[in-house]
Amino acid sequence: MRSSGPRLAVNPIAYWLAGGVPDRTTRTLGPAFAELADIGYTAVKADVPDDMQADDYLPWLASFGLEPALSLYSGSFADHSTHARQAEAARVFAARQAALGQRFCMISTIEPPGSPRMERPAVGAAFDAARLEVVVDGVARCCAAMREEGVTAALHPHVGGWIETEREIRAVLDAVDPDLLAFGPDTGHMSWAGMDVPAVLRDYAERIVGVHLKDTFAAGIARAKAEGLGYHEATRPGRIWAEPGLGHVDLAACIAAFPDGFTGDYMIEVDVPSLPLRECHQLAYDWALATLPVGTRR
Repeated sequence: MRSSGPRLAVNPIAYWLAGGVPDRTTRTLGPAFAELADIGYTAVKADVPDDMQADDYLPWLASFGLEPALSLYSGSFADHSTHARQAEAARVFAARQAALGQRFCMISTIEPPGSPRMERPAVGAAFDAARLEVVVDGVARCCAAMREEGVTAALHPHVGGWIETEREIRAVLDAVDPDLLAFGPDTGHMSWAGMDVPAVLRDYAERIVGVHLKDTFAAGIARAKAEGLGYHEATRPGRIWAEPGLGHVDLAACIAAFPDGFTGDYMIEVDVPSLPLRECHQLAYDWALATLPVGTRR
């Protein structure tokens, strides 16, 4: 059983993205979970593998000594005509998360390759106030649908989506009722987008229910901007994403901004490691035990 305090978790994204083509099957995740459990992790982002029935997921996780942790629903909300379909998809996703024992689920948006945000990431490319209003409405409808399943959505800003900049994050959080939409920040994406991450976290601290702890290399961010690199080129190994403590994000200040009594998931996430996979996640685990509140340890 997990403790009543905050929990250390990990997103295995670096494992299922390692080959360049996403592979979210047990063939990839099984060895990943064995390695992560051996390092010491006890919780992973809750996502049923593509080749597994949902009913088999929890026993499979338990066989590694792992529990499910805060997951993420990603959609596209810039088109009013798709909102009903997105809300239904969000409801179905939330129902599965509820069945896994989750009370919260992050919600995010990222656009496809070729879109302005993917071609010119982290600068709020092609900003349009009217579009943002549509996005806010789509997010709110998904939040309401997820709440019907007993799950509260938490805004997860992401470079490459229409909720990318500080102005956009604040607009969504200010527009949607806090009872419907919590906050699930990502320190890396917020850093890349150029904001004072701890300051934003402090302003919405009471809404934070979980976080993706990610670091960034300042030199990689500067290079991406100077050379006009697209999202995937900018995030090649060793460029922007850094293991916690190796980059320039003030993660200690971020953690200090969290509310008193925080009991959510501190989730380690290094999308594209700058080190070999095991070394990356071992370093992150050691950093977490030395840095995060004691309650993250079971």
